[in-house]
Amino acid sequence: MSGQLDYGLPGLQETLPTTLREALYDAAVSLNYSDGQLIQARGDTDPSLTIVKSGAARLGQIGIDGSYAGMAVMGPDQFFGEFTIFGGLPREFDAFAVGPTVIAKISKTRFDRLLDKHKGIRSYFLAFLAQRLHAALTFVDDLRRLPLNAQVAKTINMMHQADGKSPTVKVTHEELSEILGVTRVSINKALRQLEKSGLIERAYGRIEIPSPAKLDHWVQSQSRPNAAEI
Repeated sequence: MSGQLDYGLPGLQETLPTTLREALYDAAVSLNYSDGQLIQARGDTDPSLTIVKSGAARLGQIGIDGSYAGMAVMGPDQFFGEFTIFGGLPREFDAFAVGPTVIAKISKTRFDRLLDKHKGIRSYFLAFLAQRLHAALTFVDDLRRLPLNAQVAKTINMMHQADGKSPTVKVTHEELSEILGVTRVSINKALRQLEKSGLIERAYGRIEIPSPAKLDHWVQSQSRPNAAEI
């Protein structure tokens, strides 16, 4: 499966008590999707929480010219659509299945009942929304302030941490260019810089991290104001 990026935030299994996680799935309706099938369209107003039960969902936006800009790949136990429930907002992204995918969908009516029955769910989602907003604002600040090689390194580091800290991050140059909104040529240049510094090793369809500690340390140093570039 492709590398995952949800600003490095963990899924339900890592953060929600088993009883509350099971209550969410019990209230959901399971829907099956084939590879590439549309799960949701940007602008949809159906208020519901969407949880990836198995497989993955790629979130992005299709432009007027037909071009596609990827934003994130959600894996098992990760979710989206919470803004439709809490804010009554339309969906911001198109979502497509990556491989055979099962989606657990909870309507607003059922979700509201869960909030009344399980007080812990409300507290969890409020905390998670705050974390997601903070991470999104940090991401926007990175795009404004950090050089591209630091943005790429931080993205790879986040994928590494979200994927069980495996030294192999399964992501293509095209996916990185979609996430960061730059050309593949720019991504290739940034990856060459990181490889030259010994922070990564490029391979077909993946990025190897020789020393995760070294990469994390470098990313943290670049994230501080006035950090020096490579």
